[in-house]
Amino acid sequence: MVAPRPKRRLDRGMKAFLLSVFVALSALTTSFAVKEIKGFNGLYMGHSFFNPSVRELSMIIPDTVVVGHKQHHVGAGGAGGSPGKLWANKLKRDAGQRHLDTKNIDLLVMTYHSKENSAVEHYSKWFDYAIAQNPETTFMVTIPWAGHLYKADKERLDYLKTGGQRLHEALIVKLREKYPENKILFCPYGLGTYDLIDQFNEGKLPGVKYLLNMDRKARGESKAKKEQLLNDELGHPGELVAKIGALLWLQTLYDYNLSALKTKRIDGLEGIDLIKIAGAVSKKIELFNAVYKGK
Repeated sequence: MVAPRPKRRLDRGMKAFLLSVFVALSALTTSFAVKEIKGFNGLYMGHSFFNPSVRELSMIIPDTVVVGHKQHHVGAGGAGGSPGKLWANKLKRDAGQRHLDTKNIDLLVMTYHSKENSAVEHYSKWFDYAIAQNPETTFMVTIPWAGHLYKADKERLDYLKTGGQRLHEALIVKLREKYPENKILFCPYGLGTYDLIDQFNEGKLPGVKYLLNMDRKARGESKAKKEQLLNDELGHPGELVAKIGALLWLQTLYDYNLSALKTKRIDGLEGIDLIKIAGAVSKKIELFNAVYKGK
């Protein structure tokens, strides 16, 4: 009886062919699944409602497909972190300019405090200096939530939610007209905080017991357990607020598909889906930057 050698050779050949197809498809799938995004070398300048999201953004980036993202930070508390006050403070101005003088900064992110220190003329000082060092600098203006939210009623909250639209018209449109060659992104990330407060009031944030624990003696424990959204009467953010802010920054900076991120949960608040919350809020913020869609 003759052994079926040709069949064995065919089997081995077929296995080799199938293996090569599998490897090729795997490589193709990987190339589609992981499309890298070039990161910014950014300078972040702001106050204490801004700085926690700077920190949280640096912790989120490693879980993204953004490569080469770098962060440099210059900040000050309260009004001191506004564009006008940072420029007027020689130590802070010098610190910011040292970063810009490297000519390697291609992103400047700034916050907002009030019209007295965060008007077009205040941003322009920094924008002009940044553009002189790198004409292709991208800018992002971020708007936090208002202070003293622990005592805000629904009427007050509803009014504050429209603040982004008002500032877009009064500030961002004017900056874009003045600097048409540069991208000026707008991220009123305070909308994320207002959304969290709404969800808290509706009982949709499992594990969060307080907007702010009014028992000052017990407040430290509530902060440690992440039971409160805000950490003091002024409104400094707890971890949940800061992380939502950072996710909104990520989406705005990189037009990032937040649903592609790994699930984001906070220890002790595992029932809260940060990606879902930030994704919904980001749809509102994207409208302010629609002029840059696809560019």
